[in-house]
Amino acid sequence: MHKYEIGQVLDLLPSRGSSSRRAGECKIVSRLPYEGHSVQYRVQSTVESHQRIVSETDLRLPGALV
Repeated sequence: MHKYEIGQVLDLLPSRGSSSRRAGECKIVSRLPYEGHSVQYRVQSTVESHQRIVSETDLRLPGALV
């Protein structure tokens, strides 16, 4: 079900809502269990010190078109 692998480096897209999430490069830290509505990952951004939980739709391969 998960499209990306642990350790893979991806682009994190900017937030679409009121979140302060910044766009930029991130690394997959772990895959989270599927809960019926979206596939999620725990990621570590290269520009932030904390980890985030994001949906697969918030990630893309580096250099891929949106």
